[in-house]
Amino acid sequence: MKKLLAMLCMLTCVLGLTACGETTVDAVTADKATAASMISADFVVPYMLYAYYGGEGSEAAETAAFHQQYYNVHELEAVTEDNLNAALQMATSSYGYSYGVDSIDVEGNAILNGIVSLSGAYSDLGDVTVIDRQNISYKVSGDEIIVTVPVTGSVTDKKGNPKTAKIEVIFTNDIFLTVESCTLNVDQTIGELMGKAAMDTLMGMGTVFAILILISLIIWALGGIPKLQEKLSGKKKEAVQAAPAADSAAVQAVVEESGDDLELIAVIAAAIAASEGAAGTDGFVVRSIRKRR
Repeated sequence: MKKLLAMLCMLTCVLGLTACGETTVDAVTADKATAASMISADFVVPYMLYAYYGGEGSEAAETAAFHQQYYNVHELEAVTEDNLNAALQMATSSYGYSYGVDSIDVEGNAILNGIVSLSGAYSDLGDVTVIDRQNISYKVSGDEIIVTVPVTGSVTDKKGNPKTAKIEVIFTNDIFLTVESCTLNVDQTIGELMGKAAMDTLMGMGTVFAILILISLIIWALGGIPKLQEKLSGKKKEAVQAAPAADSAAVQAVVEESGDDLELIAVIAAAIAASEGAAGTDGFVVRSIRKRR
C-alpha cells in the first residue's frame, strides 16, 4: 500500500511539473498570434508566391531572381511593407475584413530569405496550388510567434499524391508584429529521408576514402625519394672513382710511349722535385717529354 501511494505521489509531481513547463498564452498574446496567422495566410505567404490575394500558382524562381537583382535589403523592406500595407488597407476598407492591426512591418531579409527558400524547393514542390488556411497553427516561444502555414504543390510523389510543405513565418511578439523570418520546408516521407541519409553517408564515406587514397599515394611517392638520392650519390662515386683510373691510364700510356726514356723521365722528375724543394715525386706526374728544335 505504501509503495502504491509513493508511486501515485511521484506521478502527481511529474504531471505537476509538466503542467508548469507549458507556456501559458494569455488573451492578448492569443489575439496577436491569431492576427499573425491571418496576416501570414492572406498577405505574407501570397507575397512570397507573387500573388497577393489568392496564392494560386507560383513564380518563385523569377520572383527570387528579380528581388535579388533589383533590390537591396533596405529597399526590399520598404517595397514589401508598401505592398503588404496596400493589400491590408484594401482588404479592410473594401472587403470589411478585420486583422487587428493597422500595418504590417517586415525585415528585409525575412521576405528575401523566404522567396529564396521557396525558389530552392521549386523542383521538389512545384507550383504552390493550395494554401491550407484551415490547418494553420501557431506557437508562442518567448518573444516570438511562430506561424506554420501548410501548402500543397503541383509535383506528385510515386503514388500520385501532391507534395506538401510548410511555410514557417516568425513574428516578433510585441505590438508591431514584425515579420523577421520566413522559411519553406518540404514534407518528406520516411523513404525519402532514408534515401537522403544514405546519399549523405555515401558522399561522406567516399570523401574520406578519396582523401585516404590521396595520402597513400603521397606517402608512396615520398618513399621513392631516398632511392633516388642513393642512385644520384652512386653516380657521383662512380665519377670520382673513374677520374683516378683515367689518370692512371694516361700515365700508363705515357710510359708505354716513352719506352727507353724511363731513366730520362726519372731524372727529370727528380730535378723538378729538387727545384720545388719536395721530398719526392708523388706530387706530380711527368706525362710526356718533347724535344725542342
